[in-house]
Amino acid sequence: MQKERASSASARLAAIASVIVIIAVTLWRAFGGPSSLFVVLIAAIAVLVISQFRNIPANLRNTSLILLLVSVVLLPLTRAPLAALQRGVFISGLLLGLMGSVTLLARCALRSPAVDQIGQTLRAQRAGRRYAAFTGAGQVFSAMLGMAGANIMLIMAAPAAEPTGERKTAAVVAVTRGFTAASYWSPMFGNMAILLALYPSLRWVEVFPLGVLLAQCTVPVGIALNRWRFRGKTEPAGTEQAPPGFARAAIPLLAAMLGFLGLVLVTGSAAGISTTATIVLLGPGTALLINIAMAERGRRIPDGLRRLGDDLRLYPNLASEALLFLGAGCAGSIMGDAFPAAWVQWIGESVRGTPLLAIAFLMSAIIGAALAGVHPVLTAVFLASTITPQVLDLPPILHILAILNGWGLSASLTPYSVLSLTASRYAGTGLYQISLGRNALFALVNAVLGCALLTTVAIVMR
Repeated sequence: MQKERASSASARLAAIASVIVIIAVTLWRAFGGPSSLFVVLIAAIAVLVISQFRNIPANLRNTSLILLLVSVVLLPLTRAPLAALQRGVFISGLLLGLMGSVTLLARCALRSPAVDQIGQTLRAQRAGRRYAAFTGAGQVFSAMLGMAGANIMLIMAAPAAEPTGERKTAAVVAVTRGFTAASYWSPMFGNMAILLALYPSLRWVEVFPLGVLLAQCTVPVGIALNRWRFRGKTEPAGTEQAPPGFARAAIPLLAAMLGFLGLVLVTGSAAGISTTATIVLLGPGTALLINIAMAERGRRIPDGLRRLGDDLRLYPNLASEALLFLGAGCAGSIMGDAFPAAWVQWIGESVRGTPLLAIAFLMSAIIGAALAGVHPVLTAVFLASTITPQVLDLPPILHILAILNGWGLSASLTPYSVLSLTASRYAGTGLYQISLGRNALFALVNAVLGCALLTTVAIVMR
């Protein structure tokens, strides 16, 4: 028994150390480190995955290993094997570094009494206002903390003490749609990190304005669908009383989130690194300072360090994501490099000169693949690497936004996404009720609106 415990403790320490190494290598690469660092990244990811292999869900494990096998088989067929492999590995490392930093920030948010107070206030809202409140808050928390922020919002929307029912499900659906909106523009999301790494001519501040516009278009659509669902019905009223001092709780928390985002932009600009790399750089230090600030007077520094150490123990849980990101990232990059040039030319000739068809192709490709169980990381890397803006005769800004739009909608629509799985668990309902059941029409309407808006921008830009 003691040997098993010692072995388990050693495996967790190895996993924690590997994530720290991944973060360090990602930052080194961002500051101009050599491409040979991909070997260190592969080794660190391997240690993380092997040390926690038994804890990785079997379905995810099998899928990821198949993707890695496909990568190995196709690698000799690529035009530049080493470059394709390096690109996939660095993408997976960047994603893991981002998740490692955002996880620490999310743990700080969960410790804040303001989060519980905000949750009580949101749950106390009436009918339509309650849906709109959870959608807005879901977008803000997701935008600032990624999937970790969505988890916090799902805890607020569906507390264990509240019975399963339409009211609870509607709040959970609102959070998933807020997450979808945030994925169009937030720098904290892995999709933004991946795509900006594949579009060297673009910066996040250039994507932000149109991304926010697309995101806000989803909000009235969701509100209208929610009202349509409850037409002629009365949604059960909440029994909770909104606690006093909501503004005193929400405003400082929102200010802190926006302050961190501003610090990221200023630091990234000064250091000459990407927004994603800056989040990876600042996240752990910021989390430590927040933990110190929230600790008891007289013991702020030791308690802050202890809390950060406790949060680092969550790093072994990233093994599942590490295996998936490595498999999908490498497969997408290698498949893109091995894709026949004649096929790429045929696709380009089929839609060239018609922005609507080009944008619709990108969005439908990523949504369709997600519905078939293909992770959007693979599809996005493949599309961005192979069916490039030049192939489709689209400005890079519209190319990346079309993929972001499709990726965001697929997260709420496909039953295979982490968001759908997590949301169904909190709501206490079937997986298909949350994904296809509630969000199919939402995704369809917003896909059409997204195509129309991006096509209009394309015509104006010409």
